Amino acid sequence: MANPKWQAVINKNRVLAQELGISGTPGFIVGNELVPGALDLKGLKELIARGGRGK
Repeated sequence: MANPKWQAVINKNRVLAQELGISGTPGFIVGNELVPGALDLKGLKELIARGGRGK
């Protein structure tokens, strides 16, 4: 992480997370849907199947 190249990537991802309202991990974004927190395999498959269009 001390490598400036990696630090720039980390900083970019932190800014993006803040802009999206993500304050922790894990979190998933599929399409236009943001799901904070953990998902089991079934939940992740359902999120992907609906393409992030909401429930």
